[in-house]
Amino acid sequence: MKISIVIPVYNVAPYIEDCLQSVMNQTWQSDLECILVDDCGTDDSMQLIEQRLQTYVGKIDFRIIHHQQNRGLSAARNSGIDAVTGDYVYFLDSDDEITPDCIERLTKPLQDKDYDFVVGGYQIIGSQIQMDPLRLKDGVALTDNEVLKAYRVKDWYLMSVNKLYQVSFLNRHHLRFLEGIIHEDELWSFQIACLAKSLYAVGHVTYLYKIREGSITVRKNYERSCSCINRILKEMCDFSRQHQLEQNQDVHNLIQNFQMITLNSIHAEAPSLFRTFYAEQRRVMTTTWRKCSQLDGGDFRKQLRDLHLLLPVPLAMTYLKLLFHFM
Repeated sequence: MKISIVIPVYNVAPYIEDCLQSVMNQTWQSDLECILVDDCGTDDSMQLIEQRLQTYVGKIDFRIIHHQQNRGLSAARNSGIDAVTGDYVYFLDSDDEITPDCIERLTKPLQDKDYDFVVGGYQIIGSQIQMDPLRLKDGVALTDNEVLKAYRVKDWYLMSVNKLYQVSFLNRHHLRFLEGIIHEDELWSFQIACLAKSLYAVGHVTYLYKIREGSITVRKNYERSCSCINRILKEMCDFSRQHQLEQNQDVHNLIQNFQMITLNSIHAEAPSLFRTFYAEQRRVMTTTWRKCSQLDGGDFRKQLRDLHLLLPVPLAMTYLKLLFHFM
């Protein structure tokens, strides 16, 4: 079995050497390749990488892919997927690190059985920001609809990193990151959850997630964020229709919850954009109150969540503001 690590590189000079060293420190003794995707940054990240690789002595096959111009994180990951020769691919952000036993721990369950993906635990460094942890216990294996249900209740996190994905699974379903957007992991993990039929959880920390000032995670560009969120919402709706998942309650609730969470966020953090943002969401949503009421069943909380779809936009906005006030 061969493992491929994909590392997009863009303006991470202070961090890239530690990231690279964490790959070199892996205890995994079988085939391992590491593909570094140069996304045309403006600092000396690539020079640092090339200098370090010149002195590297070991079994890992390091390769560099050069973009002709900056294309963004999604495109860099896609270039990596297209170039891998391994059975499983692992995404590592270039300002983060992995533990020495990361690949060894994540591949252990694959010695007995293939899984669409394996997910490990992670640790946040440099911030008190709260993020969804891996709630599945070590050794838990999920199959079929259990994977989707576990994602809906946040038993496994939406970040694309720190997961081993079976390459044949990704290629069979033509799964690639949507390019030209931020918050790309929201759509990627939604699609993975909808299509994956097997998951294995490794309950140990295998990834060190660093939050730094100036990162995409920290920066706030609300106008671009609104545009990308609505693009993702439309892609989710289109995806559910294309895969005949419109009547799936878990898929329905993932889409509706994503809409409500993002509406609440924009209402709280960028209220001046809320009206336009919501009006656009109403245009891209393919659902109706009738569909929602059928899927919500007798769940009163879900009916309250989706009631705004029954109202004209001005009244719906007033209703949502009241709803957010009591959330």
